[in-house]
Amino acid sequence: MLTAVIRSDGSQQALAATLAVLIPAVAEGFLGHAVLVDTVGAPETERAADATGARYLRASHEQAWREGAAHARGDRLVLFESGDVPQAHWVQAVERHLLVAAAKPALIPLEGAFASLRERLMFSLPGRGLTAGLVMPKGVALTGRLDRAPVRLPVLRERAG
Repeated sequence: MLTAVIRSDGSQQALAATLAVLIPAVAEGFLGHAVLVDTVGAPETERAADATGARYLRASHEQAWREGAAHARGDRLVLFESGDVPQAHWVQAVERHLLVAAAKPALIPLEGAFASLRERLMFSLPGRGLTAGLVMPKGVALTGRLDRAPVRLPVLRERAG
């Protein structure tokens, strides 16, 4: 089962954009669970989690991915920032990756040349931390870092707003 871990900075408009894209994946049975990690203590985020059936957590920005992973039901995770909107067919791209190379971390890259360059640079350096867009086994997320650069998936994600 795939679990979405969403790190929220309190922007309800951004969170709504991300949740709107995830709802069809839940309806299809592809996404089994979501964890909303609130980094600012916004009461609206807790209400959104309750309304969508997601697990609500409060954690620091730095610990959000690991805390979310620790409370995820699934053995595979996809990490999103509130405001991340994966493009159409993201479910098929992630599903194919999980069928072919589930043990390897993958990335739904950000749209745009600057964002793509920044991501490539970040993953080329040692001590690769977790970031939005990653698809990975839960055990990798619990360590808080990647041992190698992720596979780039053939679908992009945009930022709402």
